Order: sequence, then structure tokens, then C-alpha cells
Amino acid sequence: MSSYLKHIIQGIAILLVQILIIDQISFGQLNAYINPIIIGLFFMSLPIGFSIRRMLFIAFLMGGILDAYHDTLGMNISASLSLVFFRPFFLRIIESREGFHTSFSPTVISLGLPKFMLYAGILFFIYHLNFFLLESFSALSFVSILLKTVLSSIVALVLSVLLQYLTYNKQ
Repeated sequence: MSSYLKHIIQGIAILLVQILIIDQISFGQLNAYINPIIIGLFFMSLPIGFSIRRMLFIAFLMGGILDAYHDTLGMNISASLSLVFFRPFFLRIIESREGFHTSFSPTVISLGLPKFMLYAGILFFIYHLNFFLLESFSALSFVSILLKTVLSSIVALVLSVLLQYLTYNKQ
């Protein structure tokens, strides 16, 4: 299977998991504070050599699809684009001395749990902070925004790690 087809299938699968499963999970009284969005996992795990322009375009499309479903008026587009924009910077932070090969995909399996948690945790935090700042459209409730961001990022990170371990394919 070509790598592009594999990435298309992964992107569609993550969108479907988000819409059909994660959005249906109830966190009880914490629903107001927990809204995990995992589409960032798709962008985080794309190969290092993947074109940034192509990734920005795909982030715009996937964010738009999620915005259309959630009726959130571009908030997922903005958050997805910010995640893709900051991704190379955080990849350089976790990069080993030898560097990454262009076909390297940063996943929990390839990076190891500690490095992946650092990498994905920061990027999920950026995604959710952007999303909740746009949602509130005010910095007056910053403590509430920060609480939503931290809780949603932690849940998204745990779900992403579980999803990667569940779908890991020994080749």
C-alpha cells in the first residue's frame, strides 16, 4: 500500500474515531471542562519529511470537516493549523543526536512513551489552548480556559496513546 493511501486512511479513521466515539463519551459533571480532540494525532504522527504546505492544507481540510460537524466556525481549523505550525519546533527538541530520517514517523512506538508524552502533550496543549481561547473569545476567564485546556489535553493524550497501542501493527 502506498504511503499516501495509508495516510489518507489514517486521517479518515482518526476523524471517524473523533466524531463517532470520542464525541459521544460523557464525562459526567466534568463535561463542561473536558472536550478531548485527537485529530492532532494525525499531524503529529506524519513522517518528518512530509511537506509542510501539504500538511497545512490537510490541517485546514480536516479542521473544516470537524468544524462543520461541531458547528464551531473555524476553531478546529485554527487549532489544527497552529499545531502543524509548531510541530517542527518540538520535533527538533526531542530529536536525537543522529537526527531523524525523513521517513521517520513520530509515534509512541517509535519515540518511546516518555518522549512521545512530552512531544504530544505540548502539541495537544497548544491545540486545546487555541481552541478554548477562540471558544471563549475572552481572556477574562483565563483560569477556566487553562483548566479546560489541561484536562482536555491530558484526556486526548491518554486516548491517543491507547489508540496507537491498540492499532500498532508489527511489520
